[in-house]
Amino acid sequence: MSKKYLVGLPLAVAAMSPALASVDAATAQAAVPTYTCTAQTWAGEQLPAVTVEAKHGKYQAQGVAQTRWGGVAKFATIDCKIEN
Repeated sequence: MSKKYLVGLPLAVAAMSPALASVDAATAQAAVPTYTCTAQTWAGEQLPAVTVEAKHGKYQAQGVAQTRWGGVAKFATIDCKIEN
């Protein structure tokens, strides 16, 4: 191989990197499931529904939702249903 091609190869790879990174990011973003969660407080009051994204399943969605409610939700009453 001549030196011209060896010099041009890293430049071509560097030029393609942003395009490949954006495709990977878009694919990863689309793969994250969305959950709608409802719950009650310790006093039995219904909390407003929240929508959360959780890559690792329903249990993670429950934890994220509890954080969104500021910890006032009784964990046993959190019910998350997948949207997509």
